[in-house]
Amino acid sequence: MKAAIYKDIGNIVIEEIKTPHAGAGELLVQVKACAICGGDLRTFRYGHQAIHPPMVLGHETSGVVVEVGTGIDRYAVGDRVIVAPGIGCGHCSYCLSGNQHLCYHRRTIAHHYNGGFAEYVLIPAIAVQAGNVNFIPTETDYLSASLAEPLACVINGQEAMHIQLGDTVAVIGAGPIGLMHAELAKASGAGKVFLINRSAARLESAKPLGYDGYINSGSCDAVQAVEELTGGRGANVVIVTVGSAAAQRMGMQMASKMGKVCLFAGLPKDSPMVELDANRIHYRQIALYGTFSSAPRHNALAIEMIRSGKINVDQILTHVVSLDDICYGIKLVENRAGLRVAVAPHLEDIQKDIAKHEKLIVARP
Repeated sequence: MKAAIYKDIGNIVIEEIKTPHAGAGELLVQVKACAICGGDLRTFRYGHQAIHPPMVLGHETSGVVVEVGTGIDRYAVGDRVIVAPGIGCGHCSYCLSGNQHLCYHRRTIAHHYNGGFAEYVLIPAIAVQAGNVNFIPTETDYLSASLAEPLACVINGQEAMHIQLGDTVAVIGAGPIGLMHAELAKASGAGKVFLINRSAARLESAKPLGYDGYINSGSCDAVQAVEELTGGRGANVVIVTVGSAAAQRMGMQMASKMGKVCLFAGLPKDSPMVELDANRIHYRQIALYGTFSSAPRHNALAIEMIRSGKINVDQILTHVVSLDDICYGIKLVENRAGLRVAVAPHLEDIQKDIAKHEKLIVARP
């Protein structure tokens, strides 16, 4: 089979490798779409402590089951599926409480097992047993389904926010994750949603989604702008999707009394510290939450939200490239030429799926 092999920092090569086969308890999935995540870009640029090349990256995968290992009765050849990449041990307190993403023994597809930037991906038995493989609804196409994984992370991020009917929500960052957060906040009953970004172009491209405020933090005081839009109260919920200390401080400043702040993005490993006004947190009773990855249950919720249309993915999925052109797809993400870019190892098989996305660009170098 053909696969994009991550050889080293800045080096991904298309190679022919042996096609795996499903052993006991395993599934072999023909990959139809695998979106390029910001995490893939960071690994490409800087490496990853858990990834030891050569490795096939790609963890936002949708496809069709082509082989079923012995001992499996839930899945059959022809099933359309998505795969939650994080695999818990199944025995610790985190796994037993449905928070497998926090398992100390967590293994990950595309970190410890080859991922979806290939014609086929082998799903290990432990992932099948743990419920990491969810079915794609009949009415949902493969490209849309590939966005279930990042949406699952967004659902996990908002789980602790408990957005109430009428809440004002400020989302810092207008990339694909920021837009998913804004869409989910709307679907959860937020009264007003403000989108904040330093890029005028990103804000302009998001205007068709119809949020209540678009704030350019590069040309104005975003904290003051939120105060003016809320009558001086601030936002009930602030979600920081940008890996920036300045953005995190900004988020704390624009939160209302009894507001909640979600730090969705981490900071660079060589500068992870941020100064916060502890008195503001104390006297305004602001709650600060961290969030990381997602569990299989979030993945199941995500694909249902995509099916129902509660989350608009058309505006988020902007480009699709062939497996041969994956490095060009990475450049599109790196240069912010698009939002979510999907890799389609069998591009000829998903022409009907592509046709469903009127604005989707089939990109070639």
